[in-house]
Amino acid sequence: MFGTWAVELDRLLPLWWDRDTVRAAGFAPLVWAMNFFKSLWRGLWLYFLPRWAVDLFGPSRYGRRPYGLSLTRRAYRALRRPLHGGSWHGPAGSTAWLFWRAVRTTAGEKLKADHDLFTLLVSDRRLLVLSRWTAGQSDDHYRATPLIELPVGSWWLRPDTPNDVWAHRQDLLFADGSWLALAFENEADLHAFRAVAGGR
Repeated sequence: MFGTWAVELDRLLPLWWDRDTVRAAGFAPLVWAMNFFKSLWRGLWLYFLPRWAVDLFGPSRYGRRPYGLSLTRRAYRALRRPLHGGSWHGPAGSTAWLFWRAVRTTAGEKLKADHDLFTLLVSDRRLLVLSRWTAGQSDDHYRATPLIELPVGSWWLRPDTPNDVWAHRQDLLFADGSWLALAFENEADLHAFRAVAGGR
C-alpha cells in the first residue's frame, strides 16, 4: 500500500438525489418531528419579526422567490465556475460517472441524501475508494466499506488540471476518456498523492 488520503468530491459536481425523492422520504417519524418543530419555529419568528426582516431573509414565506442565505450555493457556483474549468466529463455509465454515483449514494448517515467525503487508498495493484466517517456517525461502530475499485492502468492524473484558488484540486483521468475533479484537505496531502500516483 502506497498511502491513504481523505478526499471529497469537487463542490461543483451535481447532486445525485432528486429533491422530490428526498422530500418524500421526510415522512419518516424522526424527520416528521423535526419538520414539525421547524414549522413551529418559522411561525413564531414570522409572527414576532417585523415584515421587512421577513421580506429580506425569508421571502418564500410570503410566496416570493427566496433571497439571501438560500442562494449561497448558487452564488458560490456562479462565482467559481468561470475560473473553474469544469468538474467532470463523461456520459452516464462512464468511469467518472460510476465513481461519482458510488460516492454520492454511500449508505450510512441518515437524514443526508448526498455524500461527498471518501477515502482514497492507492496500492501497487489498484485504487480503492472507501466510505469515510462523518460527524453524524458513531466512529465506535463505523467500518469503511469499499465503494469502487480501479485497477492499475485504468486511471492517471489528469495533466491539464486547472489551478483552483478555492480548493486543493486534482483531477483523475480514466481509461475511457472521462475525468473527475477531487479536492484534498490540504496542500501536503495533494502533493503526496501526486508524488505517489505520478510515480507508479
